[in-house]
Amino acid sequence: MEGRKNWPISSLSLLLLSNLFFILVNSTSAVDSSSVAAYTPPDNYLIDCGSPQDTKLDDGRTFKSDSASRSYLETNEDVQTSVDSISVKGFSVSSSALPLFHSARILTAVSKYTFYITRPGWHWVRFYFHPLPHPVYNLTSAVFSITTDEVVLLHDFFVKDNSTLVFKEYLFNVSGDRFSLLFKPKERSFAFINAIEVVSAPDGLISDSASTVPQGGTLNGLFQHAFEVCYRLNVGGPTITPMNDTLSRTWLPDTPYNVFPQGAQNASIIPSAVKYQQSGATPYIAPSWVYATADEMAESETLQPNFNLTWQMNVDPGFSYLIRMHFCDVVSQALNDLYFNVYINSMMSVSGLDLSSINNALSTAYYTDFVLNASSIRNGSVRVQVGPASGMQSGISNAILNGLEVIKISNSVRSLDGLFGVDGSSGGGRTMKIVAGVGLAMGVTAMLLLAIVCIRWQQRPRDWEKLNSFSSWLLPLHTSQSFFSTSKSSSTRSSIFGSRTSKSGYSSYFSNQGLGRYFSFSELQNATQNFDEKAVIGVGGFGKVYLGVFEDGTKMAIKRGNPGSEQGINEPVLNPALPREQVNLAEWAMQCHRKGVLNKIIDPHIAGSINEESLKTYVEAAEKCLAEHGVDRPGMGDVLWNLEYALQLQETSSDQTQTDLPEDKSTSHMIAFEKPNGKVCGGDSGVSVSDDSQVTVTSPLFSQIENFQGR
Repeated sequence: MEGRKNWPISSLSLLLLSNLFFILVNSTSAVDSSSVAAYTPPDNYLIDCGSPQDTKLDDGRTFKSDSASRSYLETNEDVQTSVDSISVKGFSVSSSALPLFHSARILTAVSKYTFYITRPGWHWVRFYFHPLPHPVYNLTSAVFSITTDEVVLLHDFFVKDNSTLVFKEYLFNVSGDRFSLLFKPKERSFAFINAIEVVSAPDGLISDSASTVPQGGTLNGLFQHAFEVCYRLNVGGPTITPMNDTLSRTWLPDTPYNVFPQGAQNASIIPSAVKYQQSGATPYIAPSWVYATADEMAESETLQPNFNLTWQMNVDPGFSYLIRMHFCDVVSQALNDLYFNVYINSMMSVSGLDLSSINNALSTAYYTDFVLNASSIRNGSVRVQVGPASGMQSGISNAILNGLEVIKISNSVRSLDGLFGVDGSSGGGRTMKIVAGVGLAMGVTAMLLLAIVCIRWQQRPRDWEKLNSFSSWLLPLHTSQSFFSTSKSSSTRSSIFGSRTSKSGYSSYFSNQGLGRYFSFSELQNATQNFDEKAVIGVGGFGKVYLGVFEDGTKMAIKRGNPGSEQGINEPVLNPALPREQVNLAEWAMQCHRKGVLNKIIDPHIAGSINEESLKTYVEAAEKCLAEHGVDRPGMGDVLWNLEYALQLQETSSDQTQTDLPEDKSTSHMIAFEKPNGKVCGGDSGVSVSDDSQVTVTSPLFSQIENFQGR
């Protein structure tokens, strides 16, 4: 039998088969945006509050009149207001929604809207506010809060400008068959509302987990939170009205938030060319109009662009935020040609994002979520950036962004406005509990210490005021009155000199406790012969020192404070009237010395006559005396030696100047001045230093160190 002939498969045939397979795969994995059916919400409550008739918008939605929706509201008064037209400066809602701001319901007391839920799950809640004129109520002065059964939506909310339109949008996971909105005016105030939406949202809008910023982590449990949409931007394109959105959302242009618009240029394709993958983004996530436009780098053809596309939005810094970014490669001519980085608040979120590896196709919708923690928000703003990835071997330097959403996440007490929950509980979580616990412990400790002090105060001896005058703690202080009083009775007291009988008449409590001996002023007068000048044995910094002799022959040095002394309290260490850097003279001088500008603080009358070596020696001695640790400071003998040496240098320099000697470093009038261990000498003056640190000064210039007078 004749065998079958095997025909080889050409490379062209293989290429055709692979292309056919690629087309079939993409045709089954991608969904045309036009083929998605419109979403019909099971729950669709649309109320035009205060309106006498139904209001039909240009986007096809109809809002019920106030009378037709009266069954949803529980309130004690029926107060409404409406106008034929409004005048506003600017608004962040679609122009098709303007008729909803022509009427309002005024709530003078706590009121509640209740809605029956057909299918529990995610629901949109939207509020419209605009303060309209009313003959009795000034709506710009209204202050109120709005809550659900579990979540705080608005706390002490108000609209002060009657030319402003306010639109609020929330997303909840409703679990019960009823959903309530509680309007609570502040005391002596009222609330108002122009329109309300409570509409079902499809599943899959929010994932239970999202990547954290910076990259590397994941946050779970998002289903347990409520959300407020703060910004929804159509990057690179115009406003998208609810008519062109599958879920009646409004997408605003990104232009007001683009920090560097000169560095961005628009790119777009027709919306019908946008493809959705079955396992990725859907038209419910964002309509094709969002993915059909983008901002790309205006200088994308440069080799090393040095900027990022940047958008910045103001937010409440006390909350975490869900950042949703939408991408669709509408700029590349081929796959694997676009790589870029994503940053949020200057932190890397995605490094080298390659849409081709994710979608395996161009013009395909893709989105990604990030959670920005409240601690990462600086200056009350969220900053989103995209820029070219460095180090890529292929592709052009470019970056794109198609859409951006900034969504507030409820805090630990399920509040979207403020730190208090529906039940009044305060937020802060574990940190606040720790702080409260520490504060409580400190409070209890303080109370115990206060109780101990009170008990000891009650148990103090009767003559405590005599024995422990508060003024004695502040020595050296001078007072004309004696520190201690005396009594006429005599008693026996112990002292550091032994036990003896004193005529001063009281027994020292502190002596009995072994805390030392106290003397009355009269005892000191008797011991010094009423402070006779003949008993003076020295003069201290605060006054004279007397030799006192007590009745038992004990001798003691007694220093009496001098009220005219310039030291102590009368001589402040710091002069607060000077500039900050000059308050402390020592620190200021050392600071100038370190900067090499010590000559600026020298008296200009003598600055030119000071020998540089003499000044250097003097400053070095002063610097050593100001050492932080005592062991690093010189002894008094070393200090005096340096002072004498500096004096010799200065006098030698002066003699050379007066006699106009030729400048010859080989000759000098300076007297030999050595520093041996025991004796230090120099010319007719000198300083003797003994091993026990006793100092004897013979120089008349420094004689006050040996026998100084109190200042």
